[in-house]
Amino acid sequence: MEHNNIINKTMELSDLDSPRSKAIIKELNHLIKDVRARGLKISSWYGCFDLTGDTNSEELINRGYNYEPLKDAVDDVNFPWFLYWGIAWVVMHGGFASNQRVLDLGGSSSLFSFYLASKGLEVTTVDLNQELVDNANHVAKAMGWKLENHLMDMRELSFTEQFHHITSICVYEHIPMYDRIEINRTIKDLLMPRGRFSITFDYRNPSMQARISSPTDVADQFVKPSGLHLRGNSIFLDTGTSYLLHPFFHPAASWKNKISSIRRGHFNFKEFFKAKPQNDYTFGALFMEKREK
Repeated sequence: MEHNNIINKTMELSDLDSPRSKAIIKELNHLIKDVRARGLKISSWYGCFDLTGDTNSEELINRGYNYEPLKDAVDDVNFPWFLYWGIAWVVMHGGFASNQRVLDLGGSSSLFSFYLASKGLEVTTVDLNQELVDNANHVAKAMGWKLENHLMDMRELSFTEQFHHITSICVYEHIPMYDRIEINRTIKDLLMPRGRFSITFDYRNPSMQARISSPTDVADQFVKPSGLHLRGNSIFLDTGTSYLLHPFFHPAASWKNKISSIRRGHFNFKEFFKAKPQNDYTFGALFMEKREK
């Protein structure tokens, strides 16, 4: 029975050990190589193209202490295992099928949206980055995918049609809490009956702007505003494992980056000299559905 399935949870590396996960990882590796072989581009897990892998970069520090890439990862520099987990977990539990319509929020040029399109789904993405939107439309045309990409704010979605699925991979934590709640109030109207809303997000990210750090936060910011029903376990499960480290708290964090984070409202100045000897947050996933009353 689905209600016994623990699918609304934080990530574990062991989640990628199942045969289904391994099959998806293999498909993702093949997709990356295929797209690259055609001279086309995919956005990295940081929402930009071609990360350098610089050991002093915030992106690499963000991966946390003792990070290890997946065995046989085709491009761990741009696609760490965290991203593979988000894609694999959502694909395994989202219930996608060929020719279904998907609206992906904030995912233009992403590996996730490209993967769904490559599997025969009709994908629409929205993003605030014109470069990512233009590149995604170029790739869609070159690959022959049913993939449309729009420069659009998630807070002002202007679609008249409904979708079988609405998805979002680690975007919501970048949106102010008030706005993310308002976005979630609009999701139900964009879903077909029995349509599904499947997302991943930063969980326990210490930034004051993230603020998704408990099962209550998940319920209050996503489930209740959306008016949708949870699939699987009814209370979000925090497994307690942290895989990522906010760069602000790395012992080698530069004072310039710390001041920038403080000015942007992520941290208080009193935390300026604080460093953490262990990882402090992780990713989580949530699965909901529109049901008839």
